Amino acid sequence: MIDVGTELQHPGTLAREQVIDRIMSLNPTAPLGFLERFGDAGLRDYLDHLIVANAPRGRDSSWIRRNDTPAIVWREPAE
Repeated sequence: MIDVGTELQHPGTLAREQVIDRIMSLNPTAPLGFLERFGDAGLRDYLDHLIVANAPRGRDSSWIRRNDTPAIVWREPAE
């Protein structure tokens, strides 16, 4: 299991490949080809979300959705 405290220290300084590696370590079902379609900001947001989702639940646990993202999203597979 990844140390959430360490992960949150400097997530903005990670290289794109490091962000993808950490995402895949937290969500091994995420295909590399799928993740590579996202921009850097989207990948970092997803990593932040996964980190919070893996933290213990409780009163101090929260994830704040950014204002520029809708609450419900979906994607159609590329053909």
